[in-house]
Amino acid sequence: MDAAISSLEPTPLVATRPGAKRIRTPIVPAATADHPAIHYFLEAVFDRNWAAEFRAACDDPNYRPGDRLLLRRGPRLLGHVRISRRTMQFDCSRVPAYGLHELCIIPSMRRQGYGAYLLGAAERAMADAGAYVGWLRTSSPHFFRRSGWALCGRHNYSRADARSLLAQLWQRGVPQRRGRAWHIRPWRQWETGSLARIYQQNLFGAHGWPVRDDGYWNWLLGRPAFDEIYVAIEGPEQLELGERNTRLIGYAVVRGARIIELLTAPDRPRAALELLARIATDALEHDRSDLTFHAPAEHPLHGVFLDAGGLHQHVQADRGEVHMARALDPVRLMQAMAEVFRRRVERARVSSPVELGFFVEGRKYLLEADGDSAQASAHRLGRSYLAMNVADFTRLLLGQLDWDWALRDRRIECSTALAQQFGRILFPTVPLYRPVWDEWPLA
Repeated sequence: MDAAISSLEPTPLVATRPGAKRIRTPIVPAATADHPAIHYFLEAVFDRNWAAEFRAACDDPNYRPGDRLLLRRGPRLLGHVRISRRTMQFDCSRVPAYGLHELCIIPSMRRQGYGAYLLGAAERAMADAGAYVGWLRTSSPHFFRRSGWALCGRHNYSRADARSLLAQLWQRGVPQRRGRAWHIRPWRQWETGSLARIYQQNLFGAHGWPVRDDGYWNWLLGRPAFDEIYVAIEGPEQLELGERNTRLIGYAVVRGARIIELLTAPDRPRAALELLARIATDALEHDRSDLTFHAPAEHPLHGVFLDAGGLHQHVQADRGEVHMARALDPVRLMQAMAEVFRRRVERARVSSPVELGFFVEGRKYLLEADGDSAQASAHRLGRSYLAMNVADFTRLLLGQLDWDWALRDRRIECSTALAQQFGRILFPTVPLYRPVWDEWPLA
């Protein structure tokens, strides 16, 4: 599949920066035999124990040794970058969106163009492997911005005092004190399928969430990024194999004083309050005064934290790190999102087919959509088009473009009034969110 994809045109949106230093040091894919040297290299560069992170990355069910690219001179390792293969849910569509991790160069060779050289190789490798979008989390956004990466998505979390949370929940009749319909207890290993079911029920319509198959779930639960998983059980409090006498209706993943994922069955929203009450109670028993809750901005539990006198943060940087993305293959990305565009055109009730072009730093693309279908192509523009740079094009495609700001600052130029109208219909701003559990640091 990878070879078939890489042989197709048009060439993905990856290129060497004009004026970049010409470097001849080879970049090669790693082999299994390179793992000990890579492990030692990462610990030396990042100056911390890398054993847990390295083992977890290698245990990823989609991992291949060749997904690590090495910059080397003879036997000496000079640089490293790793690619993770993921599929992203985007509304009703699924998009190959690969992660980029651990891009590093030895200190003596920094600021000489080697980082950009390795980044360019990683972009090409992701595109060749079938990725339409690249994702990363970084504390150095300026470095990646120079290569066309764009800030995409925000961190959403709320923080409040655990006692205040319990007082607020008590006012709401939580935890349930009479005729208990459900119970909160620690997760059991055989309930993995139930966690997957709850996640799947919340996945459709999400923007940015990773698709988790059985192998991915087993890897995620084996990755030591959490301390406890609580589950909400509807029915008698029994520990039965399967769900013959009990029904799991929600779960919460906790790391220290942070709730890093909490989901419930869509028809059982109150289970979220019950889970929060149990977590807050246990936090006090462990002498943790504050609780932090990570979830999409629209999650109703944020309101509980605010009512308890807490705060809600909707910020680009968390612990100094931001999310960034780049459209590696815009044509295939738009083709993968055909059903999304079709639905948007149908909801807008546009009388004629929508034809919108894009002029992106010398490259031309055309999107044609109506209520029945949508298709994208390269090397065509049309009469109504939008002109922009690569970073803003990525934001546009992923629903992260602030239209008023972009037009006011002339970051987008519209060839016609229809171009702006069609652009707002096809690419509205959406609540993109990257769940934190999947990439929570292990150290």
